[in-house]
Amino acid sequence: MAERWRGLGVLLLLAGAAAQEPPPWRAPTAEQLAVPARRDGMPMLAVSPVELERLRAAFAADVPAVRDRVARARRALADEVRFPPRGGQHNQWYQCDACQIALVTVDDTHHRCPRCEKVYSGAPWDDVVFARRHRQNLERAFQSAWAYALTGEGAFATDALVILSGYAARYEAYPYHSNDKDPSRRRDSGGHLDAQTLTEASMFVTRIAPAVDLVWPAATADERAQLTDHLVRPLVANVDKCKRGRSNWQSWHNAALCAGGVLLGDDELLRRSVLDEKNGFLFQMQACVSAEGMWYENSFGYHLYTLDALIWHAEFARRVGVDLFGNPALRRMASLPARYTMADGRLPRLGDDVDSTPQRASRALEAVFAATGDQRVLAVLPDAVSWDTIANGRDPKVAAPAATALLGSELFAEAGHALLRVGDDSTLLTFAPFGGFHGHFDKLSFVWYARGRERGVDPGRAASQAYRLPIHTQWYRATLAHNTVVVDGKSQEGAAGRLLAFEQGQGWAAVVARTTKAYRGVDHRRCLIATDGCLVVLDSLVGTAPHTYDWLYHARAEQVRADCASQRPDAPLGLAGEQFVEWTGAGQANGPITVEFADAAGALDTRLLVAAGPPTEMRLGTGPCRSVTDRLPLVLLRRSGEVVSFAAVLVAAPTAVTAIEWEPDGKGGQVTVLRGDERDVYRWDGAGSISRR
Repeated sequence: MAERWRGLGVLLLLAGAAAQEPPPWRAPTAEQLAVPARRDGMPMLAVSPVELERLRAAFAADVPAVRDRVARARRALADEVRFPPRGGQHNQWYQCDACQIALVTVDDTHHRCPRCEKVYSGAPWDDVVFARRHRQNLERAFQSAWAYALTGEGAFATDALVILSGYAARYEAYPYHSNDKDPSRRRDSGGHLDAQTLTEASMFVTRIAPAVDLVWPAATADERAQLTDHLVRPLVANVDKCKRGRSNWQSWHNAALCAGGVLLGDDELLRRSVLDEKNGFLFQMQACVSAEGMWYENSFGYHLYTLDALIWHAEFARRVGVDLFGNPALRRMASLPARYTMADGRLPRLGDDVDSTPQRASRALEAVFAATGDQRVLAVLPDAVSWDTIANGRDPKVAAPAATALLGSELFAEAGHALLRVGDDSTLLTFAPFGGFHGHFDKLSFVWYARGRERGVDPGRAASQAYRLPIHTQWYRATLAHNTVVVDGKSQEGAAGRLLAFEQGQGWAAVVARTTKAYRGVDHRRCLIATDGCLVVLDSLVGTAPHTYDWLYHARAEQVRADCASQRPDAPLGLAGEQFVEWTGAGQANGPITVEFADAAGALDTRLLVAAGPPTEMRLGTGPCRSVTDRLPLVLLRRSGEVVSFAAVLVAAPTAVTAIEWEPDGKGGQVTVLRGDERDVYRWDGAGSISRR
């Protein structure tokens, strides 16, 4: 096995340039975690003196990225500040219960379903709109505070202080509430300004604390006391009461404790944000990050969300003389997006995620690059001049080669992902540990990008973040929504898989993984073989008794068609989550199967070729992607027995693959892919050996 994995150190050709080995990092001690005295007239949390000087110089030079921020703040000065009557609510409530689709805002108290046109009013729907207004107010305070720091104009400081003082006067008076169906329930995770300590912490870290820090020199003694005693201190105390340990919530809580400690001159808050044995930054880096740098929830949406909190924390700490950027786990987390970049520049949509990209994290990654010089991070940073490039002193004209051009196949053994890269194609197989609340029942599922774009789709989660609705648990998290195999119509258990092999050859790469825990009494082994323009998918399913196996593939296309599925579906199949599927075709095949996926005009996009096997029941249909109205085609192949195998090849047009042949042998076999007169032959032993003949 060790011989087989020898090439794995893989080919971040970037890694040679990346980063010479960083010097040994030592965790800060309690003595080092002390808040320094504030210098009169200078911020100490939101920006360093060097960063502020760079931004002021850019403003003086009329650089658009800085000039335009001040201009926006100036235009907002004429607008009335409107404070909602109470705190905000989580966006998960802003959907029609019947249609399970996001509502459209008519006005502050009327919210319409775009499908059934039912109008909702009152709590919690009004409160979701209130949450938006709170964010708008705090964004305005943040922008005005920055405009004051850059220009010294008192009107900007006055505007920011009106908003911040307004929240200081209201924070404790706003009713305490949670994100439950009964918001009056006294949960430790509730708040006043928002329904979650998570959101209050995020608002505080990204907007309130920097704004308070930036306008501090302009505030009177009474205004400073009002802000610290009635906004900063009670908000941080509210966040601090909620301990979440191994959670992205705690990452934001820790950043809030750090910021609060600096603003209040409270060494203990600063220390606990880093050193708390069950919750602090150091605990999280040890308990929540894989050896490769993946956040334990195994979703890039939450990896980047958490990384953002950690980098805010590290930036605040750096500005008071404490280095968190040198932590090896944080550095691995920050470089990971470059290593996972798929063929279209996006990150694989895993777990509760919606179309993440490395660029989404550019604010955090700019700070990481400034602190570490890691070339892997540079490879995914934008090449335009931005506020963050200026503040961090990076010249975007000095660019690294594109990350995707320098990446080869790579194994993330502890995170549980194998990335196969061949030419312009990228394939990811997941055998990851179950990701908890934000994880999905998707073991041995894959996503596939070919000819530079997405083909085989994981839907992630609804764009409307519909966590409370049945569609989230019964579709998005369900096994039916993923490119894997459903057994006896049920979703998997929350299980991990196990890697059996990872191999590379000239023009091909392959992975084999296995799970025996996803379904009791079923040993599922999957082999993926990636070549230029096509992906071979081999499945061996061995049960202790006969089972029904449904092989699934979801495509980024507009149409799906197959000659052997021309009948009208007459009844449901009895699958968990099937209520969200619209079946469009049905049939049965006793020989090879060809399925075609096409664009809106009917032009061929991708073909699925399935080798002959036992009688195969077949369904074509569509399922939700970003919402119940955003639908993508899918194909289901059903076979039954005690021992069942599937052999298929996905072919991106115009790749000239004409057929696939499968000769099973125990749990493995020989697969032949025909390309005109050429034959690609692979041998899989059903375990850890794959070879090309």
